[in-house]
Amino acid sequence: MDLAAAMNELPEVHAKALRLHRAGTDASGIAEALDIDVEAVGPLLRVAEAKLASLLAAPDPPGRLAPDTTGQSPGTDHEPGS
Repeated sequence: MDLAAAMNELPEVHAKALRLHRAGTDASGIAEALDIDVEAVGPLLRVAEAKLASLLAAPDPPGRLAPDTTGQSPGTDHEPGS
């Protein structure tokens, strides 16, 4: 899963906190934007980063097709007659 897709899978508050943090917003600015106590920003960012890392490390969920990197057409991954 790429970063953009993983960010979209996060709960909104986690994604927003990470986006603000990565944009250089300080803890008080993040707290104000999310309407939370400034003391809650650090733990929120740690949880958000952990969830993001988990999503990035996980294989694509069932039903989601990974990009074809083989260069073969679908159905041509075996020998004829097998």
